[in-house]
Amino acid sequence: MGVLRAGLCPGLTQEMVQLLKSHGIKTVVDLASADLEEVAQTCGLSYKAGALQRIQVVHAFDIFRMLQVLQDIRGAVAQQVMGSSSTVKVVVVDSVTAVVSPLLGGQQREGLALMMQLARELKMLARDLGVAVVVTNNVTRDRDSGRLKPALGRSWSFVPNTRILLNVGEGTGPLHSHRVACLTKSSRQPTGIQEMVDIGSWGTPEQSPVLEGNQT
Repeated sequence: MGVLRAGLCPGLTQEMVQLLKSHGIKTVVDLASADLEEVAQTCGLSYKAGALQRIQVVHAFDIFRMLQVLQDIRGAVAQQVMGSSSTVKVVVVDSVTAVVSPLLGGQQREGLALMMQLARELKMLARDLGVAVVVTNNVTRDRDSGRLKPALGRSWSFVPNTRILLNVGEGTGPLHSHRVACLTKSSRQPTGIQEMVDIGSWGTPEQSPVLEGNQT
């Protein structure tokens, strides 16, 4: 579930984020479900909050619905690219595990084929149409080493170009919002880079005084 943060979309400043949170709107889903005109009036915001209408949330509870949504997005983006007016910048899938894992296991070869079809759709959006694609996945523990690894098996491990492991950080924090982000796969940066972040404000220690105070 995406947390609102400054810069998530045009016109969404840190001040606006704080105003929205003070009225119970803390996530992208909260925002997409709200009446934005009423939100703007209640929070005393200028109608540049209408820019938030550019965030669209689509519910997909099975892989067939997700494939249909991605194909619709691909078709719409392709038309925008041809018309030199592309507006879709980011596609977030949260989470891929929820729709894929029920299809895997045993002799369900069709499930693996559908998973790879989903991977191809996501790759086409990123590679062919220049859309940033962010996918959340669960983690499991390796049976032998006990180390954390991505869910969905070896086949899916080759799909992402970049992988970031988000783990619970040590110490306390507001609503336990501290996480350690670790780069575990990248073709551009050395892996193993870590950064402590506060997912409440999505800030680094330099940006979050509370987080900085808890570092040792």
